[in-house]
Amino acid sequence: MTKPLIQVLQLISSLEVGGAEKLLLDLLAASRNFQQVQFTVVIMNQAVNPELRQRLQSMNLNVYFLDRPEGHKHIKYLLALLRIVRSHQVDIIHCHNGGSKLWAVLCKLLKPSLKLVFTVHDTIPAHYSGLQKWVHQTFIDQHIAISKSVAALCQREGLWPYTQIYNGIDLSPFRNAHRLSLVERLQKRSFQDYPLQIVQVGRLYYPKKGQDLLIKAIYECKQAGLNIQAKLMGGVYEYSQESYQALQKMVASLGLDSEIEFLVNRTDVPEVLRQADLFVLPSRYEGLGLVVLEAMAGGVPVIASNIDGPAELIEHDQTGLLFENDEVNSLVTQIRRIYHNPVLADGLSSAAAQFVVGFDIERMRHAYYQLYQSLMTPRFLHEKYSEPTVGEVLDGTSV
Repeated sequence: MTKPLIQVLQLISSLEVGGAEKLLLDLLAASRNFQQVQFTVVIMNQAVNPELRQRLQSMNLNVYFLDRPEGHKHIKYLLALLRIVRSHQVDIIHCHNGGSKLWAVLCKLLKPSLKLVFTVHDTIPAHYSGLQKWVHQTFIDQHIAISKSVAALCQREGLWPYTQIYNGIDLSPFRNAHRLSLVERLQKRSFQDYPLQIVQVGRLYYPKKGQDLLIKAIYECKQAGLNIQAKLMGGVYEYSQESYQALQKMVASLGLDSEIEFLVNRTDVPEVLRQADLFVLPSRYEGLGLVVLEAMAGGVPVIASNIDGPAELIEHDQTGLLFENDEVNSLVTQIRRIYHNPVLADGLSSAAAQFVVGFDIERMRHAYYQLYQSLMTPRFLHEKYSEPTVGEVLDGTSV
């Protein structure tokens, strides 16, 4: 086997149940049959989900867990990173969050030939400090904006250069050929016999993910006589313990213990979505919303906040429904529309299933490979990257 053209180190702080972590694992899985890029993976911190660790280790990649306690700044972690960089002749470090970015910058200070890629996942923080902008402009060779909303943030804040590449998902685990339409489901089991099943997926941190809004909306729906149950699925970590406890207290205080169930630190999203009649994303801010794409792929109608990334994925009344951000009554209105109009729900899910094909993980992988190659030019000018076409890459133009 010839040496792969480009050696890329994927660097991330944790391997918890979250969107950035899942995106990375899906990218690595989609890359297994392509030899133009060879990946090495480094997980900096101790926060590692056992199921995700097992999945990563099953890919037969060079994987390192540095087991760093969060917040520790000991030089041994930098030395370990530099040894990995030298050992695997790393060309590019691709980092996925603020913590990993700082370690990557330190590596580049000591090895200036390294190229750094940073994926910007969110539209928050709304403003970067002068020092942050200087770090990005000086050390980051390419930013990846995961949506048009994030690209607008990069442009506004001067995070140059940037490329807008939509996140993608592996569609196959979510497709369900045996799924009944909501009309068919209600012919077999009415909401009186079996409640409308709502699923929400996202870290149980309500200041961002807005689970409190959904809980209040379910309470209002129950008061109006709707028969609804909901599963709130997501990770709970040290920083989100207080949020999770507050959500539990809210459910209890509103008398919704029979209606709302928490599914904590689970990874079986496809299986949970198969049981859903409706998916709700009540986030207060969101760079894109991979879970929206997953629900669409699974044939589940979607309601989401009319914000940032989700509004790029959903055309209201066509591929899903949007409600006004942070407005419980607006969310209640959209839930009631699904509850009382199953024909509408089926039309939304059908259109969304066609739309989501454009976000297959292969398109994202292809765009990433092109980006990596562009950073290596002119080194690889005479070793042009090529492979069978996988379709047009959505908005993959460098700025």
